[in-house]
Amino acid sequence: MAKLKDLINIDDQKDTIKIQGVDIPVRFDMQSFDFIEEAYGSSYPQFEKDMNKMLQGKQVSMSTGATFKLMMAMIYGMVRSGGTECTPAELKQAISIKDVADIFKQVIEIWQGQYFQSADGEKIKKGKK
Repeated sequence: MAKLKDLINIDDQKDTIKIQGVDIPVRFDMQSFDFIEEAYGSSYPQFEKDMNKMLQGKQVSMSTGATFKLMMAMIYGMVRSGGTECTPAELKQAISIKDVADIFKQVIEIWQGQYFQSADGEKIKKGKK
């Protein structure tokens, strides 16, 4: 029987962010939910609700600790899903405060491009297309 890795490139990691000048692979997938919850300290639905509320404005400001926490939780979830082992505290120490906004812009674009809405999930469960 053929192995999936023999048929397609399963290690194709296209998305990266730069931390201290080093390319770090990132990914948003089902595993990301657990990592985001770990870093955020709350459920993914709560994280998503808070994230959407933050993104409703024309600009995102890092003037509050809550905003910074949301950004770092998203970055952490995607770094871990990309295959890099770290803790939220380690990642927080590794990223300069001046670099957080630029890195967040990159991961939010990936998140928005790969994330599906709840209605899509319900269609999948019900077998609708």
